[in-house]
Amino acid sequence: MAGVIKVSAKGLELQAKRYERLHQKIIPAATIDSLNWTAYDLRDQLKEEIEKVFDRPTRFTTNSVEVLKATLNRPAATVRLKDYSSKAAPAAVWLAPQVYGGDRREKRSEKLLRDRGILPAGMYVAPGSGMKLDSMGNVGRGQMQKILSGLGAQSDVYQRSTNSKRSIGNRRRFFVMTKGKTPLGIAERFGKQREQVRMVLAFIRKPSYSQRFDFYGIADQYIDEHLPINFDRALARRLGAGGRAAA
Repeated sequence: MAGVIKVSAKGLELQAKRYERLHQKIIPAATIDSLNWTAYDLRDQLKEEIEKVFDRPTRFTTNSVEVLKATLNRPAATVRLKDYSSKAAPAAVWLAPQVYGGDRREKRSEKLLRDRGILPAGMYVAPGSGMKLDSMGNVGRGQMQKILSGLGAQSDVYQRSTNSKRSIGNRRRFFVMTKGKTPLGIAERFGKQREQVRMVLAFIRKPSYSQRFDFYGIADQYIDEHLPINFDRALARRLGAGGRAAA
């Protein structure tokens, strides 16, 4: 029939294959890029928040947020508080009251003192008026070990009180201060006079905290605002690189 032209999909095979590759390789790769960019940026945002809400946080505290990267086989990035530590309680444990609010968990030093019969049931410890704090406002690890060793409450066999001159000195130096029969805390002798003592650890009721570190609120808002932007950036970058998929 004269004067008829058919427009069909013939000739679009190359373009179809190009878009098929876009969906199979480039979009998934851009998605992983955007997830990881957002996760690492969120980690930095949470570290900044730690600096704001806590008074002189230690480097250990500031670096307690970590990222588990997304991959093509696991298309989700994880931002979390570290749940492991070789020296002290992990951040996921001792920051929990600051994230959720509520009671503070028992510290290792408190358990040792309680097991030794020094710290009464239901009581916890806080720095006393005579405790010398480090530059971050905390009780130094070495100072706490001296106190525990002097009271015979150190669990590490290599750090327990011995008959060395230093250990004998620590046993004479630290003692439980009482008022009548009520234990008030751990005191330290610092001179030869009887009255030359100072309270280094006070026994207190269980501390309770209100929420200070809005971990989830900050994360939800940041992801909602930045993930779509990062995806657009990642897709443009992948397309601009010639459409090469991630390795």
